[in-house]
Amino acid sequence: MENNSLADRLTQEMEEKKVQQEQGVYNAEIVRRREKSLAKYPDVSLDNDEYVVVSVKRHYIGYVGTLIISLFLFIVLTSLWILLSFVRTKIVLPENIKANLSIFFLPIIALLLVLSYVNYTVYKANKLIITNERALQWIVSGILNTKKQVINLESIEDISFTQVGVMQHLFNYGTIKLSTIGDESTYTFNFAPDPSKKAELLGDIVEACKKKEPISEELLSLGEKMSI
Repeated sequence: MENNSLADRLTQEMEEKKVQQEQGVYNAEIVRRREKSLAKYPDVSLDNDEYVVVSVKRHYIGYVGTLIISLFLFIVLTSLWILLSFVRTKIVLPENIKANLSIFFLPIIALLLVLSYVNYTVYKANKLIITNERALQWIVSGILNTKKQVINLESIEDISFTQVGVMQHLFNYGTIKLSTIGDESTYTFNFAPDPSKKAELLGDIVEACKKKEPISEELLSLGEKMSI
């Protein structure tokens, strides 16, 4: 009896040590993932055991319309400036006016370039970041107009996506929707690249969170690839 009791105790101690070792390895991996996320996403506040799995940015197609308008205006203004200031035409302008045309056109062209860059920065600032615990969305509509939404993954009931029209299917972008339990709120992220694969990945992340399971290396690697 004593031998059996001793063997059982040794077996139990070995199992406890194994669990502790596995827990230690897991905790070390969590620390490594968190440090990597903090280095890559310094503007994201993370809890002690939290790390980024995937970052979704808007598809470039959403900025193309603004870019075309800005480029058209740039060409028109630059052409007018060169035509009126340096090219001999039937339009005869006094020399003093010609000399001042640059003072008129150059600031407008410079302002147009600055506004185009600001619009691009604002557009790209819209993002959806999924960690192993939360979904964080930044909605930016202006330099001084930013809204942040935070959703616990455990409260997400449904993840879906929509692609409407030829353009969205042709350039493979759409809208990702996150529906929560209780208040029946739906959070949307427009111009999401490859929405079907990202919605599927988000579903796997949410499922792992609800089951209290760690994010697998496979999911983490896939999330990193989709974040590029």
